[in-house]
Amino acid sequence: MDLHTYGNQFRTNWVLVHDTATDGTAPFDANGIAKTRHATPFKRPENAQFRPGRQFKEFFFDATGDTDAATQAGSDHGGFGAIFKLSQSNPSANGGTLTLFFRGDVDHTAFDNVAFWDKNHVVFVEDRGDGLHTSHNAYDSAWLFDVRDDYSNPSNQPLRLLALGRDTSATIDSAISALDAISDNGFQNEGDNEITGIHISDGNPGTQGILGAQNPHPFQGGWRVFYTQQHGDNVTWEILPTGSGPSWLPNDGD
Repeated sequence: MDLHTYGNQFRTNWVLVHDTATDGTAPFDANGIAKTRHATPFKRPENAQFRPGRQFKEFFFDATGDTDAATQAGSDHGGFGAIFKLSQSNPSANGGTLTLFFRGDVDHTAFDNVAFWDKNHVVFVEDRGDGLHTSHNAYDSAWLFDVRDDYSNPSNQPLRLLALGRDTSATIDSAISALDAISDNGFQNEGDNEITGIHISDGNPGTQGILGAQNPHPFQGGWRVFYTQQHGDNVTWEILPTGSGPSWLPNDGD
């Protein structure tokens, strides 16, 4: 609950879990090692990015939370996920400060991939999964947050950038899954279209192209915005300025 309380500050140190240079490449239990070395556990941590224009000194990451609207943890204990901010003097420094940036609720939950829209705005996308889709009667959304806002103030709310529906293949999968729940034939596909990917880049393959090194400028100077409609038809979409027409790319990965 302390981690999910606005205003709390935690002093941080990085914990080394595994170093292939000294520990080798054999399979290992990352969770087990992290526990023995007293690393801090989060409820299903997902993705992270450094804030652009801060010399890699501000680090934002999310925790997805539970997969049911009836989570016993509730919002106060991270049941609907959260977004955290880590501030530090340099990317590998000990002695950083961790704070809660946004505490998830049933309408803003299951945070997954992240991308900075510009130096002051960051996008977090949802991956609710079939269970949470059903229990809350809602599909996935992409939310735009202003990193300068204080989200402990209920009047400050993120902007819905995208509301994702369900495509034909995922609709069929959903129907088969419902039947399989009765007959138990081993069908494994989920009947959802999660926004697993959000990617904003100018395509620079050099050191200056590392995410966080430059301030993004969507639709300008070669900067482009993509997101995935994963599962189902597996389509990767590009967001374009109004009047530019549709664009899509096939996505063969999961």
